[in-house]
Amino acid sequence: MAKYHVEVPGKLSLAQQAKAIEGEEALAARFLGLRLWVNDKNVVTNLAEFEELDTAPDPPLGKPVLSKTLPDGTTPAWAGPMIVQGSAVAQVYLLREAA
Repeated sequence: MAKYHVEVPGKLSLAQQAKAIEGEEALAARFLGLRLWVNDKNVVTNLAEFEELDTAPDPPLGKPVLSKTLPDGTTPAWAGPMIVQGSAVAQVYLLREAA
């Protein structure tokens, strides 16, 4: 299973970025993580890492949701800094809604 990267524009809202991750996962991939990155236009943005999947995950991944807060008793699928609507956010959580 090969890994690859996709720019997730920092000008987008958290909901739009979650939708971008969901769209990429619909192409038989799994979100692995994200890091801050300077693109070819010298703009600080987000670079997401995905892994290609040979088969559908069992259980299903669930819909990705990005949040600035972590609900009590919840374990995030990923956590880290992001650029959101053009500003740096120190901690964002990727949660999974049941499929």
